[in-house]
Amino acid sequence: MLKIYIIPGILFGLLVLESIATGLLPAPLLQLEVQYIPHWVLIFSILVLLFFDSPLSYHGIINGMIFALIIDLVYTDLLGVYFLAYAVTLYIIHLLKKLLHQNFYVAMLSVTLGLVIAECLIFGAYLLIGHINLDFNTYVESRLIPTVLINLLFFLIVYPLSVKWLSSWQKEKES
Repeated sequence: MLKIYIIPGILFGLLVLESIATGLLPAPLLQLEVQYIPHWVLIFSILVLLFFDSPLSYHGIINGMIFALIIDLVYTDLLGVYFLAYAVTLYIIHLLKKLLHQNFYVAMLSVTLGLVIAECLIFGAYLLIGHINLDFNTYVESRLIPTVLINLLFFLIVYPLSVKWLSSWQKEKES
């Protein structure tokens, strides 16, 4: 039962690390005219959803939504954009989880799909209110593709350890 409280602690740590993530990138990458947006909270929430949650538990969705709201409060000037994007994304992944087996390839596909959905929803919300003025092709080239690639790199780093923990915690929870 204690493991349920460790997950928000990990998400809080990832939230803090997200703010310094861009500074960890090599200088040549930062000089390019692209944007890298870390979505580590979303990635870990998807992993929780896939490897810890049972069909009737929603720890991944609830924790992801709570921390998305914190992201909105701390980092953005428009309240609710990340909250909505993460909630919709995690719910779609939750629905897809019922159709697919949990393994590395499905997790990578789920994370990639989740990143694209969340980024497109965030872009759409900011475009709708006139906060940004980019055409979709420029957005895809300058933000979506670099963001997905840099976040997939994070996924490849955290996947082995986090899946091992989450799977063992799920087995403890069920027994």
